[in-house]
Amino acid sequence: MVKESKPSDVIVVLTTTENSLQAKVIINALLESRLAACIQTQQIDSHYVWQSELCNSQEVLLTIKTLNHSYEEVEKTILRHHPYDVPQIVALPIEHGLSSYLDWVKSNVSN
Repeated sequence: MVKESKPSDVIVVLTTTENSLQAKVIINALLESRLAACIQTQQIDSHYVWQSELCNSQEVLLTIKTLNHSYEEVEKTILRHHPYDVPQIVALPIEHGLSSYLDWVKSNVSN
């Protein structure tokens, strides 16, 4: 039986970009600086209100696995490379997870 871990300092940060080229710039910056262990992407259809107008756009969602104490640097790095005026940057805690996976994330984030 695989043992589930206790709550950890691993978090998931979510952000979106207009296209895969912008996503790649952010991904490379985060991975090269070892601010993230893993980043997954997926194409999404976003619906939102911007400047009092209903909007819909295709975006790339980045799911970034990192550590809680690295969040500020992750946010700064995303903002430095992000084209949006107000990008989505939110962090979600990992309450439970496979210990070996969470250990892997911790061993691959150096900041």
